[in-house]
Amino acid sequence: MAENNQDELIVIAAWLYYVERLTHEEIAEQLHMSRVSITRLLQRARADGVVQFTITRPLPAQFQLGNRIKEKYNLRSVTIAKTMSDPDDTVKEVCRYAAVELMKHLCPNCRLGVAFSSTLSYMIEFLDGKSTPPGIIIQELAGTYLSPNAPYGISWRIAEKLNAKIISLPVPVVVQSAAVRDTLLEEPSIQEAFKGIPKVDLSIVGLGYIGPNSTLVRTGHFTPDMMRELKNQGAVGDILLHFYDRDGKYVNNPIQERMIILNYDDLLRIPNVIGVATGPEKVVAIHGALKSGSVHHLVTDMETAQAVLAE
Repeated sequence: MAENNQDELIVIAAWLYYVERLTHEEIAEQLHMSRVSITRLLQRARADGVVQFTITRPLPAQFQLGNRIKEKYNLRSVTIAKTMSDPDDTVKEVCRYAAVELMKHLCPNCRLGVAFSSTLSYMIEFLDGKSTPPGIIIQELAGTYLSPNAPYGISWRIAEKLNAKIISLPVPVVVQSAAVRDTLLEEPSIQEAFKGIPKVDLSIVGLGYIGPNSTLVRTGHFTPDMMRELKNQGAVGDILLHFYDRDGKYVNNPIQERMIILNYDDLLRIPNVIGVATGPEKVVAIHGALKSGSVHHLVTDMETAQAVLAE
């Protein structure tokens, strides 16, 4: 094929690859060229318009919507589940998608940061422990004890499902006073556990909302009056007890000095955060979380995603 010029070779290589369905190696052998040269010819065929593609069906609505949200908030990915007729079924469907998204980002020796979440407690049954990469470490980001009536701690259950080592914080997430918190933080085992938080590679979190029925009220850590005060300050949601307004700006937490939890700066430093939320009451909370820059991947449902895009 030495007598052929470059333009002719591009067309011939494209024909053999896209029409004749030959492999790169087979084309290289037929044209007496290297495999690398064939790859370059095919790249030129695409770049120069020698080969053009027409997709005859529209993109799925979920994919289009996800791309629009991704562009609006500068996210890395948006995963959208189907909205079911029963809200509880929607939560489970979103959590099924969240489990897939989490497994996608796990890599060998990954340190996964988790804490508590009423939504994510539904995710664990969908995790695939058989395909978990080796060396996973579960790093707790907050005290694990919430309340007897609110079993939303998920770290131990995720560690068990993924057969992973866990770095635990076996203390209440909220204590009675700042003095109690300071005393607990002097414990060597607690100090050692906190040293692992800046090493977290990936985290998955639920996005809370401000309201009388929120998880924080159900656990007894916040009263409806405290929620009203936070709302008056402009708070629309929280990530692990760190509150923010609709523009993603931090709102002071009235019980900050009583919390045993990662600080807000450590949350912002986590390189990969998956936020999971669904429901009309979460729309403004999702919007604020995405504006804050602390969430890089969103998992939600179709109706919630449409409402978030409209914000």
